[in-house]
Amino acid sequence: MLYRNIGVDLGVTAKHKAQVLDEQGKKVVPNFSFSTSKDDLDALCQQALSGTNQGTKLRFICEPTEMSWFPFAIYAKTNNHDIVRVKSHKAHDLRKYFSRHKKNDKLDASVLAVMPMIDEKATEQIYLSDAKTFSLERRNRQKEKITNEIAAIKNRLSSLYHWVMPGLLDCFGDSFDSRAREFYRHFSNPFRAKESGIDGIRQILEPAGRQKMKPDLPEKLYSIACRSCELYAKASCYVDFTEIQDEVHIELQLLEAQEEALAQIKDRVESLYEKVHPSKNIESLKGISENLGPSFIGIIGNPDRFSSQSKLRCFAGMIPKQDDSGETNKKGLPMTQEGPSRFRRDLFLATDVARQWDPQLAKIYYEEMVNKGHCHTQAICATIPNLLNRILCVLKENRTYQLRNIEGNPISATQARQIIKEQFTVPEEIRQRTRSKINKNKKEERIRNLFKRQSSEMTPQNSHNIPPKDMLQKFEKYFNNAS
Repeated sequence: MLYRNIGVDLGVTAKHKAQVLDEQGKKVVPNFSFSTSKDDLDALCQQALSGTNQGTKLRFICEPTEMSWFPFAIYAKTNNHDIVRVKSHKAHDLRKYFSRHKKNDKLDASVLAVMPMIDEKATEQIYLSDAKTFSLERRNRQKEKITNEIAAIKNRLSSLYHWVMPGLLDCFGDSFDSRAREFYRHFSNPFRAKESGIDGIRQILEPAGRQKMKPDLPEKLYSIACRSCELYAKASCYVDFTEIQDEVHIELQLLEAQEEALAQIKDRVESLYEKVHPSKNIESLKGISENLGPSFIGIIGNPDRFSSQSKLRCFAGMIPKQDDSGETNKKGLPMTQEGPSRFRRDLFLATDVARQWDPQLAKIYYEEMVNKGHCHTQAICATIPNLLNRILCVLKENRTYQLRNIEGNPISATQARQIIKEQFTVPEEIRQRTRSKINKNKKEERIRNLFKRQSSEMTPQNSHNIPPKDMLQKFEKYFNNAS
């Protein structure tokens, strides 16, 4: 099939630039600027197809610029055109090859248009999930964003009370339960808390919670407020606690509004999750609960788009880099870490739980820790690809996951835990060994940095002296005494 390639340099606020090439790489249409509208896209396609044989298809090539690519993908899919995406670093490298000291929209569009002819593997078909899955993924992102904002508000308030009333947060079991918030709302000014007294504090806090209040809580809070008043008795020219009280009041309003929004989003996520994945088979995998299930389903979408397990591992960025030359084959290289970072984080959390229930995963984790001397994080990362294989198998075959022993025979959860306890429990001394190894490396690095700082004061800037072994030992002895 004949193609005409349309390289599109997407603009977020400015107009897009397009370059149209035929199958021989010749420019067939003058540089085309257009906006995101159906009329402009129709005009571009009409010019690109002028003078072509019947059956010639258009292929849009673009970079993943924010969500600017999404309208093009919708237009291409609905009009029977192809649309592919090029990774930004690939386009960057090719642009540097064409022009080392030049960058503009015209050059970017030309680079994208010629990319399929130079390296067809550098392009990938843009996948569009169905409407429900797309909505689920956007809700998951919104949920994560609001969760982070709630955590940020709580961190700001905690940091505030560390200096306004030191020791206050230790009085509450939960620093942000209903009684704690009521105290913050009324008594963030320690002088006001002292003025209200123990009875005034008790009168405010007692009806604020459902559970019975600890009898000594008002006395503790009053004592902390009095100590803060002593500390800031002569600080009125530096700190206005009335403004602090108003600041806390606004922060609490924001916190409660975000928590209310988060509750609504969680309900919506659950509703979409039941429609997209009604069987919830993915939750049969240990470590994937009702919290991580919607996240995995939203990111993976249609499992059939991954032709093999390695494709899913590449998508998650959980494959090691490769560096081979001749007979040299480097091992232990870091992961590529391409793809959604949220996907890798959730996989790490799920794998850390799954290896405590699945003997086959526990064996991999055990060998990484005990036989290869890796730390906990490295062992989990080595186990993640095997969990990914299970996820893809469960989704493609639409069935629940069955725990199995090392020989592959089905077992119950109780039997699995017993096998792991007897055969694949990592001894504590092994964990201590990996921790001490990390600490030793950090310690040696601190010693070398200390030597560099000391020697830089006595030697010229361009000197490259290597510290002798006896001097390093002296610095290590000095460092041990100092620490």
